[in-house]
Amino acid sequence: MVARVQVPFLLGIQNDLHFHLRTRMVVPLVRCELQRVGISALCPVFSIQTESVFASVPEMASFPARELEDWVFNLNHKRGEIFEAVDLLLHGF
Repeated sequence: MVARVQVPFLLGIQNDLHFHLRTRMVVPLVRCELQRVGISALCPVFSIQTESVFASVPEMASFPARELEDWVFNLNHKRGEIFEAVDLLLHGF
């Protein structure tokens, strides 16, 4: 599947408080080697399992919870960067 090659991971950004919803808000994590990184403040770069990926915040979307697989990693230590990018997308600052 081409999508899995370009986007190996989805980053869940929805609070667990909303576990009862059938969907989750996710940000695609795109392989840096396959696509040019956009504005760095809008698309922060991370290293996951020896792979460089960027969070394509402009492409965040709702995704069916039942189709999400097990957690692979935790980016809580990058929470500030992630939500600064979301704020930039939504509010322009």
